[in-house]
Amino acid sequence: MSVTSIQFIGLFVVMMNSGAGMHLLLPHFPGTPYANHVSIIQYNPQQVLSTTWPGVTACGLNDSMRCAPIALETITFTGAVDPAPTDVVGDMPHLRCCCASMTDILPKYKDPAATDKAGAHIFVAQGMVEAITGANGRTDTWVTMHSADPVGITLTANAGTTGSVNIVFKPGAQFTIENSVLPAPTSPSHFLAYYLMGSGSSSCTAVPSDGPPCAPRDTECSLTRTVVKKQPVAKKQPAQRVQPRTASSSAIRTLRPKRDSLDSDCSNSHWP
Repeated sequence: MSVTSIQFIGLFVVMMNSGAGMHLLLPHFPGTPYANHVSIIQYNPQQVLSTTWPGVTACGLNDSMRCAPIALETITFTGAVDPAPTDVVGDMPHLRCCCASMTDILPKYKDPAATDKAGAHIFVAQGMVEAITGANGRTDTWVTMHSADPVGITLTANAGTTGSVNIVFKPGAQFTIENSVLPAPTSPSHFLAYYLMGSGSSSCTAVPSDGPPCAPRDTECSLTRTVVKKQPVAKKQPAQRVQPRTASSSAIRTLRPKRDSLDSDCSNSHWP
């Protein structure tokens, strides 16, 4: 049995699908101050068996990693033997508490079949989902999937008219899916971009809080979760920092170096 770990960094909204797993919204913001962003799958090429993904480029320290661009795809995973996730383990900022006027997420972001679709959709039907808060205060979503050797996890994207593409990961792979937004000159946080996704929330100016009371917060999220402390362990790969987890999963998490354009504020959020 092998463990695959996926870290989601940046602007994602996490929703649970009533026993059917997790749905992550990966928004795009064309025509707004937040249009200049990058959405990628970042992985170590040595942990990939094959790929048909177009536009992959070398990235990371000394070009040791590969970055596969994400646009408006619908992404799924196969190969896991885990049950469906039922909720997120740990605390995440909640969009419903960021602004009193936010009542829902706009259909163009929430509905993967919307004709004016404005983002990618990622569905996790199997695995364990955790909200992990790092020492810098950023909360990321982690997904842990187990696969039966010698099979790993395959990531497949339905790219609409261009058909399906995939990345076939070897057993035990660790990779990130990242979405970063360069802060607008007049905006204190990229979290303001989240409000463009909401019904009635475009005038909000505070970042999300993690639960009642839903008080506005100017620069940071207030999280009740204990920060995961780093402990030194042997490095598996020279280009990566390795951090053990002591929560319900025993998998070793491999963190990618943070890109300069990635705002460390809060990172992911949860709806509702």
